[in-house]
Amino acid sequence: MTPERVIYILPEQVASQIAAGEVVERPASALKELVENAIDAGARTIEVELARGGGDLIAVRDDGCGMGPQDAILALRRHATSKIRDAADLNAIRTLGFRGEALAAIASVSRLQMRTRRSADAEGMEIAASGGEDPATRSCGIAAGTSIEVRDLFFNTPARLKFLKTPTTEQTAAAEMLQRLALSNYRIAFRLTADGRRLFDVPRAASALERFRQLFGAKTAERMLPFDVTSGAVRVWGLAASSQDSYGTPRLVLTFVNGRAVRDRALIRAVVQAYQTLLPRGRYPATALFVEMPPTEVDVNVHPMKSEVRFRNSGAVFATVHHAIRSRLADQTIETIPVAAEVTDVAAAAVSTPVAAAAALPDEGLARPAETAPYRPLRLVADNTSSRAHQAPLGLSFTRGAATNILSRPHDESSAAGAGIPHYSELKVVGQIFTGFIALESEDGLILVDQHAAHERVTFEKLRAELRAGSIKIQPMLTPATIELNPARAAQAIAALPELRAMGFEVEQFGATSIRLTGAPAVFGIEGGARLLGEMIDAMGDNGFNLRGAGAFDDCLKTLACHGSVRAGRTLRGPEITELLAALDRTEFKTNCPHGRPTHIEFRRGTIERMFRR
Repeated sequence: MTPERVIYILPEQVASQIAAGEVVERPASALKELVENAIDAGARTIEVELARGGGDLIAVRDDGCGMGPQDAILALRRHATSKIRDAADLNAIRTLGFRGEALAAIASVSRLQMRTRRSADAEGMEIAASGGEDPATRSCGIAAGTSIEVRDLFFNTPARLKFLKTPTTEQTAAAEMLQRLALSNYRIAFRLTADGRRLFDVPRAASALERFRQLFGAKTAERMLPFDVTSGAVRVWGLAASSQDSYGTPRLVLTFVNGRAVRDRALIRAVVQAYQTLLPRGRYPATALFVEMPPTEVDVNVHPMKSEVRFRNSGAVFATVHHAIRSRLADQTIETIPVAAEVTDVAAAAVSTPVAAAAALPDEGLARPAETAPYRPLRLVADNTSSRAHQAPLGLSFTRGAATNILSRPHDESSAAGAGIPHYSELKVVGQIFTGFIALESEDGLILVDQHAAHERVTFEKLRAELRAGSIKIQPMLTPATIELNPARAAQAIAALPELRAMGFEVEQFGATSIRLTGAPAVFGIEGGARLLGEMIDAMGDNGFNLRGAGAFDDCLKTLACHGSVRAGRTLRGPEITELLAALDRTEFKTNCPHGRPTHIEFRRGTIERMFRR
């Protein structure tokens, strides 16, 4: 027999626990809600204490406005909030918290104690709630502000409890979340203690850069590039890492919208694309991106934990972010940011821790590069021979493999590459070493320029500029060159003739397995046209060049620039070095080759002097 009723109203406690599943995913999300409430309360100092990653204890103490007795009791009720009054307020959210679910949801799955007092009140109010049961209240003595302790999170929901990670993992997630809140609220002092250890203690800061330095260290902060662009009602500002610094994950791509820390895919994509052709594949920058706009232009009410947003005009926001960072990366000259702190152990620094004149360089006498040397850590090694008087080394040994390795590897924030980018052509040319690197002397140290990476960037930017202007400039060949193809490769190469023409090769089919070249990109001259075309065909994939999607032509231009640039192993004459350095100075994004390898590294003068014990 079918029962008369199958739909029931859930008990309040069960409904609260379901809401907790949306708001309180893990200790870090509970901490986020509590700290955001403290920020909204006008706190100037926020102290956080964790035990066992937050599973045993999350304590947040602030010196904000506090609450009166009636408000304190209502604060633990579902959908109770001081932030909004009616539906219209949802169109212009100006606070971090507003849903009125956080405290009730947290209290339903923990043992919560809240103590709070307004500065005008003689005494405070203490409220204790366990597992969503009716709270107990009493008066208490407390400084003005609010203190909330959350113990035994998920003690009454074992199914949720078993999905928590290890205490170390949960602590890391909580610390990273608090770092993001501290960065966007740099005028507030933050302290974090975990299991009795002080993880960070940052005083109030005067700027985002100062707070970034407090959280991530001086070496990292001094390598960040400030940017600030306003387009219409949208302001985009913040800090972007030098293009010579990168990470294996996007965890340090920090994005904020109207002061709210978010993980917005469109913003992250705009940042990553701004570094296109500047970082190796699979590497990510460090950025602190702040987007400011009228609250009516962004919806922050699209995710239970308020970690995502929706823009009214997402295309305009994306374009502004991309332009702001890309423009800043185009010029990273040494005058724009402070020089990075000196590194004493370059080997350790290489490991991850928290375009016209030279474009026409002739190709005669080009030697094939030697086989890549096996990896050896980069070291400036003090000679064992030392002066008797001061026991200082008389010389330093700098291996060829070390130079090649550090210039080819992606760098993290503590690498030897200098944050400030010099004007290469203004420095003293010491000479060419290992027929692959140009040694320059600056006031601050020794700079090594990778001649192939440098020329590759110059060539790539020239080709891309020509392509954007309409087409790549072509220089006709006096005598057409016929290229015989492997029969198995011929059909693929002939099918790719339109793409080859787009890249500046005047080429046509000449028989079943041959093509004829009558012109080549002018940037390379006519001598190397046939060789370059052959190398491009060899580099072609099984399905041709696959010129689809954004950046597809850039990938082809990278290959073209790489094969057409001066190689390692070739001796450069003085005028050629001068032309290359001058062309590099005129080129945007000169810090890296199009594949993301750095064009130069710098060895600080102080580092070298200390190794000689000066």
